[in-house]
This record gives sequence, C-alpha cells and structure tokens, in this order.
Amino acid sequence: MFAASTYEEIEKYEKQVNNMEIVVFLFARPSESSILKEFEYIHFNSAEYCSIYAIGYTDDFTKAADKNYRKIDACMQQDWYYSAKAFTDFKNELEKRINWEYSGETELLILQNNPHNKNVLNFQNYVAINVNKGLRDGYVDSFQSFMECLIRASKSEVTAKKASQEIRRARISVKDTLVKAIDGSKRIPTPIKDIIKDRLFYRCANTY
Repeated sequence: MFAASTYEEIEKYEKQVNNMEIVVFLFARPSESSILKEFEYIHFNSAEYCSIYAIGYTDDFTKAADKNYRKIDACMQQDWYYSAKAFTDFKNELEKRINWEYSGETELLILQNNPHNKNVLNFQNYVAINVNKGLRDGYVDSFQSFMECLIRASKSEVTAKKASQEIRRARISVKDTLVKAIDGSKRIPTPIKDIIKDRLFYRCANTY
C-alpha cells in the first residue's frame, strides 16, 4: 500500500519494479474511515506481487505543507495526508488516458505493470470494481475479505507465471485474478458469470 497523489508518482515507483505484478488503484476518500483503518495491514500483506496505491494521499511531509492537504487517520507507521484536489486531478487525468469513468464511490481499478517497457503501466485488460455496489448486492462479503482474496489471487497468478518461466513475456490475467477474488469473498452464492455481467459493479477495458 503506497500513497499516490499523482500518476507520475506511480510511474516512478513502478519503473523500479523488476517483476511482473498486479497494480491496484484504490479510490477511497477519507469518509470511508473503516477502509483507512485497513491501510497498514494491506501494506504489509500485499508484499511484492501486488502494488496498491491509495489515490489522493501522500506521506511526504514537505508536500503536505500544501494547504490542499490535511492529515488523516490512516493507521500507518507515519503520518498520511489527503487532498481532495489531488484525488480529483488524478481521477480526471486517468479518465482522459483510458476509457474509464469514476463511479463516485469506493472503487478499485486493477491492471498490471509492464516492467522494462516505456509505458510501465498496462491498461489493456484493466478491470474496475465498484466496492460499494458489490457490498450492497452481496457480491462480496466485506472490503477486508475482498482485499484478502485479491492479494492472495494476485500472488497465485504471478507465482504461476514464474513457475512456467513466462513471467517476463506473458501477461498476467487480471480477469482470472478478479474472478478468484470475487469467488473467494462472495456473501451469497451468486454465479460468477452473472456477477461479472453487472456493469455497475464489474467494468472491463473496452466495455463502456
């Protein structure tokens, strides 16, 4: 779990990553206090196979001197700050870059990195998940359960690629990773094929 106030910050970090991995953009504003309390655990749990970026946040004290930032209770080992302006600017920039529109609720955008390539982030097969919609409709049991399953599925997917010695040339299946995560955290026994047809909950690249 990393704080990310700009798209460029994520690119800079991912350029230092040598292995292929799942990348998650988490759009969760401070009003979702129960989610912020999970940040520290998610940080340590995601490890090397899944980089999760909290959009609109920073842990840079000098950047936080900007009046647009305010200190928040993110339960991390150092102070974190949030800027509604940084969140909005990031969201607007990303909507221009890819065929995606922010739902307005807590949302996860899942993609993969592109190690050693000019475009270090690969959006070709991204999936966007509206967490609140999933909770309302019983697709997922809880945010905590879904994140646990997502991180576990990410590790499984990357490890499988490594085992087949294709990690540097093969794509990670973002869809397969998400299907495993949803299936592992379902509240009610809804068939996966029906869940992923719900475009208010599960949105893929090129489906708008």
